[in-house]
Order: sequence, then structure tokens, then C-alpha cells
Amino acid sequence: MRLTVDPDAAAGDAVPIIAEGGEVGSLWSRRIDWCCRDHRLDLQILAAEELPLPEPEPSEPAEGAVGRIVQALAGSGAISILRNPAAAFGRDRISFADGLRLFAIGNEADEACWDAMLSLGQPVYGVRGILACDALRPHPASVLSALAYGLFTCEQGLRLALHEDRVGVAYECDRDDAVGTVIIRDGFEALRLTGRSGAYRDRGTEGYVRLVVRSGEDACSTQPRFIAPSVATR
Repeated sequence: MRLTVDPDAAAGDAVPIIAEGGEVGSLWSRRIDWCCRDHRLDLQILAAEELPLPEPEPSEPAEGAVGRIVQALAGSGAISILRNPAAAFGRDRISFADGLRLFAIGNEADEACWDAMLSLGQPVYGVRGILACDALRPHPASVLSALAYGLFTCEQGLRLALHEDRVGVAYECDRDDAVGTVIIRDGFEALRLTGRSGAYRDRGTEGYVRLVVRSGEDACSTQPRFIAPSVATR
């Protein structure tokens, strides 16, 4: 079953879960916008039901606030989106966001933070547009699990049929003018693919592989696949 959520479309404390036939449920959502000692921290919490959250401490640094929130959510199944990676930490300090699993990608600086975190081997997933996943049942827990493990794509007007396995990734779409970009360690663009379909076979040196497919103003982004290093044989 295909399910979608749009974190930006929160109505009050609810983010609708949408299936092909319409709304089938919702996630509880709470925005945390704290002015910490050093930087502003903007988080969005998504959960199956309402949770108690810590209070702000203006004297603590942003990484201390992140640690308290991660600890508060532990074991609940809830997940948090860092809405301002570049403003809160920046590329050089992004490792202090350890424990957060989702980064909102609003601009190139946020994307650079994401690639920096991925290059450290941290399983962090990018959020932009509508988040689409497959689930057996339309339950909030199923959606939260998909988000926590990066089993979703980000649709901004473009939808992909995605095929991933242990050796590579392939996709199909309905746009003749589509251009796919293969992005690997440190945000390096390894390959460009054109047309309605494309495929990339892992080489074992990438660190991670993610795709961004664009068609005009529309785009669809995949989540990173971490690549095990290839073993040289004699």
C-alpha cells in the first residue's frame, strides 16, 4: 500500500496520512523552535500519539538540546526532523546533530550538511516535499518505521518507480526530459542519467549512493544506500 505524508501540511497537531483513496489516519506533530545559547534549533516531532516533551533551556547549546530531545523520544517510536540543519549547526558542526534521523532540505546549505553527515557514516535521511512509502497497513507506526529507516522517497511533483538491491539502483518515470543525478560521498555528482529510466551499479567505493531525478521544476529524491567497500581480489 502506497502512503504519503507531507510534514509541511500539518493541520494543528496532525499530519494526514494519505492513501490512494484519501486520508487514512494521521501522525501527531509538534514543532519545537528553541533559542539555544549559540543557535536557534527548529525541530518537528512526529509520533503515533501525543508525547510529553522537554522544556527549553536557553543556557544550553543546541547539541545539548538535541541530546535531551533524543533521550526523551527514545523507545517511543517517534522521530524528529531537524528543520534548519545549516542554521543550527552548519556543515562543519553537523556531527553535533547526532541522534536525529531526518534533515529537512530547504536549500543547498542544508543539503551540504546532509551529505557531510552521510559521509561520516551516519544514517540520516532527507526530507523535502511529499514523503512516499510502501506499507502493509495504513498505521502511523508503519509510516514512522519507514521514515526512521529511510524507506521512502521525496516527491516534488515527480513520482518514481524505484528498484533497489544489493548491487545497485534503477528507476523509471513518465517524463522524457528527466535527468537523474547520482550523488555519492561528500555530495560528489558521480553520474548523470537522461530519459524515462536510469540505472547505477555500485562500485564499492562510493560510501553511499542517492539519486535526485529532475524534470523541469519537478523532482524526486531517493534516500541514501550505504555501500560496503569492495574487497580487492588477486
